[in-house]
Amino acid sequence: MKSTQKNPYLGILIGVVASMLLSVLLVALCALLLQKQVLGFESIYIVNPVIKSVCALAAALIGTARLEKLRWLWGAVCGVGYIVLTTLGFGLFSGEVHLSSANLVDLAMCAFAGMIGGIIRSLSK
Repeated sequence: MKSTQKNPYLGILIGVVASMLLSVLLVALCALLLQKQVLGFESIYIVNPVIKSVCALAAALIGTARLEKLRWLWGAVCGVGYIVLTTLGFGLFSGEVHLSSANLVDLAMCAFAGMIGGIIRSLSK
């Protein structure tokens, strides 16, 4: 079977950009809930990884939609692309980019979430 998309990078880019927009919306929603005191300040430690994982999963689901083979691998690439661009984007927006071991944990978490998204996309057909 021939792939319906000749260049997988375009789909990955679309998935990453869409998930970055989703991330901005979810962060804004979290900030609103924090401001209205619906969420406590300590909930940030739970909400932050959940937002990253959900957005990496979304990036993989969107990015691997037109692929037929190796969706798990391309899903992991979507997750890594999402976290790299998001870390740089939010870092530049705040004026400082800090790289630490926590970034490696985020990278592994988003790669795993992206891989799960690719597997889910493979099983859906």
